[in-house]
Amino acid sequence: MLGSSFHKFTVRICACLLLLIAGCGTQTKPDYSYNWRAFQGERIHVMLSQHPYSAAVVQQLRQFESMTGIKVNYIITPEDYYVDKLDLALNDRRGSPDVFMTGSHYIWEHAPKRLMQPLDEFLADPATLVPDYDPQDFAPKAVDSLKWNLLDGDPAGTGSLWAVPIGFELSSLAYNKRIFGQYGLEAPHTLNDLLNRCETLRGNGIDGLSLRISEKWNSLSSSFITMFANFGANDFVMENGRLRSAVNSDKAVEATEMWVKLVHSCSSVSSWRQNPWNEASADLGAGKVAMLFDADINAYMQNVEGYSKESGNIVFTPAPLVNPNVKVASNLWAWGLGMNNASNHKEASWLFMQYFTSKDFIRWAALNANLVHPARRSVMADKDYVRHIRKVEGLEQTLNEQLENARTLFTPHASFFDTTNEWASALKKMVNGEYADTRQGLDELKRKIDNLLDEAGTSQ
Repeated sequence: MLGSSFHKFTVRICACLLLLIAGCGTQTKPDYSYNWRAFQGERIHVMLSQHPYSAAVVQQLRQFESMTGIKVNYIITPEDYYVDKLDLALNDRRGSPDVFMTGSHYIWEHAPKRLMQPLDEFLADPATLVPDYDPQDFAPKAVDSLKWNLLDGDPAGTGSLWAVPIGFELSSLAYNKRIFGQYGLEAPHTLNDLLNRCETLRGNGIDGLSLRISEKWNSLSSSFITMFANFGANDFVMENGRLRSAVNSDKAVEATEMWVKLVHSCSSVSSWRQNPWNEASADLGAGKVAMLFDADINAYMQNVEGYSKESGNIVFTPAPLVNPNVKVASNLWAWGLGMNNASNHKEASWLFMQYFTSKDFIRWAALNANLVHPARRSVMADKDYVRHIRKVEGLEQTLNEQLENARTLFTPHASFFDTTNEWASALKKMVNGEYADTRQGLDELKRKIDNLLDEAGTSQ
């Protein structure tokens, strides 16, 4: 069933159309200035990454088609393969997909190649905006993560807006309160606390912590980069006007050594070889591990009633601190909708993008379809939403504590996927002891990343 707010949204638009025909709009004073069926009969192609947020979009596609007369063909691809399929499709430059799910790292790859349509002109033209779209209502941090000026090494949050956000994720710690209660444990607040909890749990035959480990870029995109940055380490620096890797700095070495120690002290040997995000979170839900340090959406899904064995037992707490006197800076990832620069249906695509990032849709998805952190300020302040997330122990407090310092922690550049895949591969080798020590592995990694930047021309 749809949420009442989303019903009202559709009823309101249908009522506007009926009243316009009947000439009796004086009582409700609907806004007739926007024609929702202006692109009736057009067909757009949409590409989505497999995720709870895309599942929410799919649930409402038929309603969008009915209201606008626009036909939508869509494809959903697992995240591990999504970037490659999207890259091939956009580089084909034939206009399909018209709309696609995207985030900061995808933008850094595709926008410099002129594969994405900048959205600033659409947002600046009132004639293209649906009633009450209100771009100022978007959560600033989510919007900033989807902006970039196309200059390698410059931070996100400057330049054009390349996508409109649906929702965002933060990196936090989740733990099983049943297991913690059984052994009299309290939530860890620092990395040393975390290691101590792991030691106690391991002494009782339980794996303490699940972490992402794979050779894919997304194994670094939540807990690892959060911890790395909170040690004061940088992934890149500018040297004489050139972007250079900083993965072998003293702070980077210290952070990486702590990561390897966490893996060895807190998780099973089998997970050292391969533990992608979906398996890492499934282990928490199955009660195989006591904690998960990852994007909060993954622990949240394991806590949904009936989703896993341990649903109802999962509690959230902020990411463990490096320094107990300094607030943690969590990585922020926002999923949004972008437009193909080669699309032949840009107006219809823009209508689709507005519908699925509207206040009404995002409120409905937050209350009914596991959109954990909505990208609309009005929804985040909504009493029903607040009441909804309070059902999950610790989630509201964790969000409030982490959001202030949350941001995109990676350095934007056009070779992100190549360099980060190389980084993930090297980290996995360090976990498995394939280098004499961490510094040797990171020195070698720096050379490889700098070579990749030079070959791609990204270093300039």
